[in-house]
Parts: sequence; structure tokens; C-alpha cells
Amino acid sequence: MADIMLHTSNNSGFTCVSNTFIDDFMKDANGEYVKTYLYLLRCLNKDGYEFSIEQLADCLDHTEKDVMRAFTYWEKVGLLHLEYSSDNELSGICLVDANTFDSAPQADYAACASPFVASAPDHNPSPITNKTNKLEVVRPNYSPDELKAFKEEADVSDLLFVTQTYLGRPLSTSDTTTLLFWYDSLHMTPDLIQYLIETCIDGGHTSFHYMDTVARNWAEDGITTVEAARKTSADRNNTVYGIKRAMGISGRDLVESELNYIDKWANTYSLSLDIICEACSRTISQTNRPSFKYADSILTKWYKASVKSLDDIAKLDEDFQAKNSAKDSFAKARQTSATTAKSKPTNNKFKNFTERDYNYEALEKKLLGY
Repeated sequence: MADIMLHTSNNSGFTCVSNTFIDDFMKDANGEYVKTYLYLLRCLNKDGYEFSIEQLADCLDHTEKDVMRAFTYWEKVGLLHLEYSSDNELSGICLVDANTFDSAPQADYAACASPFVASAPDHNPSPITNKTNKLEVVRPNYSPDELKAFKEEADVSDLLFVTQTYLGRPLSTSDTTTLLFWYDSLHMTPDLIQYLIETCIDGGHTSFHYMDTVARNWAEDGITTVEAARKTSADRNNTVYGIKRAMGISGRDLVESELNYIDKWANTYSLSLDIICEACSRTISQTNRPSFKYADSILTKWYKASVKSLDDIAKLDEDFQAKNSAKDSFAKARQTSATTAKSKPTNNKFKNFTERDYNYEALEKKLLGY
């Protein structure tokens, strides 16, 4: 993703958090969203700072989807505006001065504080999956009485016990709230939640933040059963393995930013594995290293060209070669014309007569008496 211009309507030269933000906005917002907003405030005062979604996600140990969820939330409550280029790419973020609000906007803010919030329109929708109307779920804050009531349910009690057994430690209040969020708001069954935790732990991910991202992705994709989750996991594992082979990567797992690229190619762009692997092969040929950023530039061009198969890529290559051949022919013609023009004798005021055409070899023989 290209660098994004970050600017504000009130740059004071130092990092300052408005009391209005603390009093009216922060108290009801998700903690991760607050972290994202505070970091945006800090970035405004870094001279020459090249801001990007990927960099922000890496800094806060989030995924790019987490960052976009936070942006969507703060845009809905009016604290920032997202700006898009003519290609529907996010190109700028303008932070609005929180002090311009007498209080938090009640109408929009109430909508964002509800359990289900309509997300911002998808400015780059997948032609196949079409998730333009997907819902973003905001994790609620359960009261002590609500937590107690949940724990009295047999399914929830068993789920909490199994989770603690897997992790080998007691669950914190935040962990318990996240589990109940999956069960109550995402409507995931205990079996599906248990499979989610097993899969994440087996993959070396014990962070509830990571598990929550996976749970949200499953909810967005409509995965409601263990069988569907297994199929999705198998498809993802096959995709990741195929891309690692095409990139020549072995002996290590892919990092979060690399997995985000794969998610973008496979889910947002809906490109097949053979197309992705073709881009990876070309990346290695051109750069001699596994550059996901370079591969992304290739796949983004193919996506914008509506590539759906390897035959489409071959046709693009043919058109590219034809254009290059035409350019080469035109350049050669211009060069030949220029050479011919240089070889012609030119007349000017110093050379305005017809040159004599002597046969010097015949003159030499004549002088020598031959």
C-alpha cells in the first residue's frame, strides 16, 4: 500500500490529547481503537515521517484490518476523515480537532457504540466475494453481573475451563470478555470457538488479540461450523505453502505483514493460487529475493487489468511485447533518419561550390609514367 498523507486541522507542534476526547470519546471506545488514535496524534509531529497502514500495524502489533476498523470507527464519530485517490486507494487521513465538538456527536456516536455497526463502504471491493455491506462488530463491556450470568451457563463454563487448560493459565477479565464476545455477539458455537483456540495455539499464536482477529474474519466470511473452518484453514494452509515454495522460502514461518499480503491477494483480489505463484516467480527472477512488496505491485496491476487466468497474463505479455516492438521500430526509424540526414552534404556560406571528384590513383600512375 502506498504512503498516506497524514494531516490535521490543528497542528500545535506537540502531542496533545484533548480533554473532550478523554471525556466524551475515549470512555466508550475499544481500547485498541484508542491506541490507534493516540498513535496518529503522535505521528503528526514527526518531521519527514512516511506514514503507512503497514507501518502502523507493525508498530502496534495489529493487523491491517484492525487498523482499518479503528479508522472506520473514528471516522464515524467525526474525529477524522479518510481521503481516497481516484483509484479508490486510501491516500490521506485528516484528524479533526476534538475541541470543535461541544460533546460527542450523539446520533452517529450512538450508532457506533451499539453492538453491530455498519462499516464504511468498501472502496476496493472484491469482484467475487463482494463484502460491501459487511458488518463490523464492536466488543461490548460486560458488567460483573452479566459475566456471572454467562459463567453459570454450562456451555460457557465448559468453554472457559477448556480454554484455561489449553493455555495453561487462568483467564484474565479481558480474555473472558473476548470469549464471551465471540459466543454472544459473533454467535459462534462453543465447538467452533474451541476449534479456533486449538488452531491458533497449534500455530504458535497464544495471543487473544490474534485469536480475536481470526474470529472476526471467520464471522465476516460467514463461517459458522467447524467443518467450514477446517476447509478454510486447509485452503489457507495450501495457499501459504504454495506461495512459500514459489518465493523460495523455507525454514521459517511467514511474518504478519507477509500473511496480510496473502490475505489481500487471495481474499480481497480473489486471485487464484496459480496467478499468485506466477507473480512470485517473476518477483524472484527480477529481484533475486522474496519481495512481497514487489509481488504485490505485479498482482495489483493484474487485478486492475481484470486478470482471471494465466491466459489473461499471456495476453497482457503479448500486448506489452507488441508495444515495445512498435516503440523499438519507431526509435530505429528515427535513428536511421537522423543518420541519413547527417551523412548528406550541407551547403553554407563556407561551402557553396561543387567539389571536384579526382581519381587520385590514376593521377599517381600518370605522374609516374605508367
